[in-house]
Amino acid sequence: MTASLSPHPTSDLQDLDATFLPIGPMRQVSRVTRLDGPHIEGEVSLGPAHWVFPLHFPHDPIFPGTMIIEAAGQLIALWAWAAGQRGRPRLVRTGAEFHHPAGPELRHLVLRGEVRRKRHLHFATVEVYGAGVHVATVEGVLAVLAGR
Repeated sequence: MTASLSPHPTSDLQDLDATFLPIGPMRQVSRVTRLDGPHIEGEVSLGPAHWVFPLHFPHDPIFPGTMIIEAAGQLIALWAWAAGQRGRPRLVRTGAEFHHPAGPELRHLVLRGEVRRKRHLHFATVEVYGAGVHVATVEGVLAVLAGR
């Protein structure tokens, strides 16, 4: 079952603070650029000033694979939000293949996801690109649990 989305799809996601994404440095998705049926695209802002690069690793900076997986999970959660899901999003299964490192020379990562929904579960494949290079493929299942 594919959730129906609004006729002006990204308008529901212009204010990411109004969604159930994490805040502060844990928020990876900077903006949603496309939302159309099962497809969603977003960006992660990077660049040399990103807080992670001096820490991971100081002399060989690279954006961690775990944060790429987190960004993919957040993109899936945003698709679920736009589809009307409310509650507590949880990644329940992930797998990733990393094809190219993402360093500070990249200004942003582009995430392109395709999501299908079955009840409260959201199954997705998210392709991640940086400067036109395929960085990673993330497979994820996100559950939206009932709110408190």
